[in-house]
Amino acid sequence: MPTFYPMGIDRVSTLLAGKKSRSQPISLAFGQSDFPIQEYVDLSLHTKDLEKVLGYGEIGGQMSLREKISSFYASNLNVDIPGARILITDGATGALVLALGLLVRRGSEVIIPAVGYTAYPRIVQMFGGIPISAPLDAEFNLSRHELLDLITAKTAAIILNSPGNPYGNIASLEVIAEIASFGIPVIFDEVYQLITFAGSFAPSGTQLPGEHFVVNGFAKSFAVPGLRIGFLIVPSSFAEAAQSLKVLLNICPNLPGQLLAERLLERSPVLLPAHRNYLRGSRDLFLAACDRYSLSAIGNSQAGFYGIVELPKGTDSMEAASILARDYAVATAPGTDFAKTDPGFLRVNFTKSPKDVEEGLRRISEFLLL
Repeated sequence: MPTFYPMGIDRVSTLLAGKKSRSQPISLAFGQSDFPIQEYVDLSLHTKDLEKVLGYGEIGGQMSLREKISSFYASNLNVDIPGARILITDGATGALVLALGLLVRRGSEVIIPAVGYTAYPRIVQMFGGIPISAPLDAEFNLSRHELLDLITAKTAAIILNSPGNPYGNIASLEVIAEIASFGIPVIFDEVYQLITFAGSFAPSGTQLPGEHFVVNGFAKSFAVPGLRIGFLIVPSSFAEAAQSLKVLLNICPNLPGQLLAERLLERSPVLLPAHRNYLRGSRDLFLAACDRYSLSAIGNSQAGFYGIVELPKGTDSMEAASILARDYAVATAPGTDFAKTDPGFLRVNFTKSPKDVEEGLRRISEFLLL
């Protein structure tokens, strides 16, 4: 069995929580938007609502929610996805676990981004698989040409994350279509797909033919990570197997959360543009603050919550994040959480209050310019 070590972001947050300082602690580490969702949708549950959700629900999630998700994709991406192909999960991570559980066997290889979401290699290893790191191109997308060289007879899946975490990169439909044509099942992680700064939705694996899987959820786009409602779109040929595996992972998803997710979808024509505007403004404030404090921001995020602060060459990002939490009372996510080899950056959540982001970056600058 592989050894699963604590994530750096958790250790940094523990350091921040134990910090006794005259400075107000600032957490810019976790991927949670501060967008005021409650101003756009009624999230209250009354007795009559709760009475409906005290028993077990459907294994694959309530069909009413699955049909609303289906309608959302039909209206916004012009794709037909029957509700039977949509399974509601414990957040998008639950969807990722389900997809990999369907595809990975002991010794299977799964190609993942060389710099990407920290859970990818861990979940692959949990099922006995071997994560294979794929280089990124200049735009932080999977390098299509180098990807082909990594495919072997043992390759069970490719994980393609767009818009990406941590860089906020968006792969074009042409790029994802080419990767999907390689003859290997692709797991499209699209949790930031609805919140691009350009105002449109990012290209989706649902727009492509083939035996592919799409991971999405409500936590990021709708700013409700506590509801723990995600979903997995599976090929028709996997629908029955997915239902059978899912019942072993989770008998039924959170019913109150599913009820609220339906409300969020109903309000999405107003809610999503407002969230995108909020995020675009937050990104711009982050970049302006980096300029003021002489911090080097890597790339120019096109979606999501994160800015990337480059560290001086040779700096250990875990050590830097630890010092910042302990001595400067600001938490960030170290680059070591996203890659096997330290990429030399700190990930900063710029969706927090402008005051906190500004002060957090000032403290980072103070540390780096010592």
